[in-house]
Amino acid sequence: MKLTLFIVLCGLSMALAVPMTELAERSEEFRILFDDLHIEKDEFVQLTRTLTRAELKLLNEASQSMIAESWSTIEHFFDDTRALIGEFILYPNANEECLLGLTEEIVAERIRAADEMSACAAFKINIKEELADDFRNLGYTLQRISTTAAEYTLFTYAGHNSFINSAGHLEWLEQNYERQREFWDTTARTEAQADLDELEVNRPALVAEFQACLDNIPVQMTEVDRNINARMLQCLGD
Repeated sequence: MKLTLFIVLCGLSMALAVPMTELAERSEEFRILFDDLHIEKDEFVQLTRTLTRAELKLLNEASQSMIAESWSTIEHFFDDTRALIGEFILYPNANEECLLGLTEEIVAERIRAADEMSACAAFKINIKEELADDFRNLGYTLQRISTTAAEYTLFTYAGHNSFINSAGHLEWLEQNYERQREFWDTTARTEAQADLDELEVNRPALVAEFQACLDNIPVQMTEVDRNINARMLQCLGD
């Protein structure tokens, strides 16, 4: 009975085993494949972070430039009107209280315009911060995927008994690599790349939207300036 069982076990062992030299060679091949995959993942994670920082930097630079230009417009929009009020106030028949009232209207309008500019900026800053958070989370997620895959491979590799079932070990290596490669190529990297592409495409749209918000500011300022100039002659007596 013992002899029969030994023969059966030997036959089963031979069926499940491959030559140790082949096991060593194939294992080394898969080690290289897994290492290359992990390097590829890490490089893509780094690329994701680099591109994200670059896009957000461009968005930030464009926003700063537009804010600076908008503030300059607000600051100097009424320069000609204020200069004209300054001339009028020197006239002998000038109503100073009337002219100073027009000046106060200018000050109030500049404050309103500055507040509107701040509202536009705050809205875009919130969007930029949300984008930054989203892509930081994306980078962390990709990094966890890469790290977890590497740890899983190492952990489960150690749990196999190559001597008892070397053929099964090689089959597991092949299946595990194929699953990781497919998931990385068709899911993780594809979705991350789509997010990056969307950021690149949407950045000009966000800049244009911010510019449109700022462009609305001088519209009311123009109306106020026109109204003040129309009433300026009323501040001169006969």
